[in-house]
Amino acid sequence: MDLRALLFSIFVLSVNCQSNSKQSVDVVSSNDNNSTEVRQNSKTSIILPTTLQNLCTICSCGLNFVNCTQRNLNTFENMQWPEKPIVEISFKKNKFVRIKPFPSVVIEKLILRQNHITTIDNCAFKKIINLTELDLSDNMLTTENLKPQVFEGRFSPEAYEPLSKLTYLNLAGNVLHALDQDLFEHIPSLKVLILNENPLKMIEGHTALALSSLPYLEELDLSSCDLDELPKYIFYKPRYLKKLSLNSNRFTEIPSALSRATALKILSLDENPIKKINRLNAFPLMPNLKELNLCCMPDLIEIGSESFAKLTNLEILRIQNCPLLKKIDENALKEEMALWPPLKILDLSDNALRYLPSQLVGRWDRLEELDLMNNEWSCDCDNQYLINSLLPHHGKRLMNETVNELKCSTPKEYAKQNLTSLANKKLHCFDLYEAHSDKVGVLHIGVVVGLLFIILLSLAIIILYQRGYFILCGTRGAATYSRAFYKRTSNDYDI
Repeated sequence: MDLRALLFSIFVLSVNCQSNSKQSVDVVSSNDNNSTEVRQNSKTSIILPTTLQNLCTICSCGLNFVNCTQRNLNTFENMQWPEKPIVEISFKKNKFVRIKPFPSVVIEKLILRQNHITTIDNCAFKKIINLTELDLSDNMLTTENLKPQVFEGRFSPEAYEPLSKLTYLNLAGNVLHALDQDLFEHIPSLKVLILNENPLKMIEGHTALALSSLPYLEELDLSSCDLDELPKYIFYKPRYLKKLSLNSNRFTEIPSALSRATALKILSLDENPIKKINRLNAFPLMPNLKELNLCCMPDLIEIGSESFAKLTNLEILRIQNCPLLKKIDENALKEEMALWPPLKILDLSDNALRYLPSQLVGRWDRLEELDLMNNEWSCDCDNQYLINSLLPHHGKRLMNETVNELKCSTPKEYAKQNLTSLANKKLHCFDLYEAHSDKVGVLHIGVVVGLLFIILLSLAIIILYQRGYFILCGTRGAATYSRAFYKRTSNDYDI
């Protein structure tokens, strides 16, 4: 029995030695049980744990946000992402040039603004779950590189691979001179599109088709795109458009295409070189428009009759910082015999206005805010309503304490005085040279009397001259003197 046991032990040991001679194993310690590493010898490969850099060790992570702003990042590959849903993650001000596909992660708002992005891979956002807002502004995206495939999403039997929940897209501040006509085919639910500060110059062809393919669009920003006109039917399909920004373009007239934007509620035309708004260049019928902004318009000199007459539900009107605007017609907001719009906020600050028409607003007592600061108010009888009625009764309610900062610019006797301090004074009427109307009347009468006297005197002299009374005063001889008293014989005298 002892011999058999000895032989069995020798056999087992020999088998173990042979097995150990065929493979070796390196044990690698790891702090992350979920990561792996491959170690390889001549005959065997073994997958072992390794360490992936956690995104939250680089960025600032909160309960439901991740802030990776200015972290000098140029890629997010080989990183361990948080497993919990992220409401907002920001990669603002990094060094991304190319965006590769994101991993499967739950993100609602993704911010990639102010990088150097020139390329985005196809299906880059396909695996992101619940993506609703995407900010790609202030990068280097071009028309050639921004293709529809960038926004491809997961397969859906009802739509063509959509990012179905994406409703907000910011492409501002890139190098887009046009849009691919199918750019938005994978994001059919888009409601907000920001395109400002792109060198579009004109909207036609493919760009017009791209914009008209967004039936649910509610907000569009085309500011600073070097535009001077809009296609006539650009707003035919986006029938739900509620907010439109056309600031800082080259419009010299009110775009006629606005007549199709019947659902529009907010319109901004700030910083455009429009010179006149009047009956011939008025706003078209926009029955739902509630807010209109016409600020910082350096060439605006006239707001004439019926300029806003077809904006029948206007509640907020801002005409601010227009240095050449000296007058607003009292019928600017309505047609003759029509009702005023239900205006609530009126901002006329920082212009060159001299007078505020009493009939500009139908019911001043229903106004909620008024700003008249920094104008060239004339304190004369033509501003009697503003100084003696509107400001005393509604000034503090509408302007708070700033009402006491309104100053007279003319005439000289009231210059720099507060308008409110003149409420109980009888204001004189002045001409263009700031002369009192009563003095002007006396002067006019004197001039007329003087002219009449000169005319009568001239006539008298002519008549006397014709009758020869001034010949006596001449220096002619005796014959001339005799002829002065000569009377011609009548034709009826009988010889």
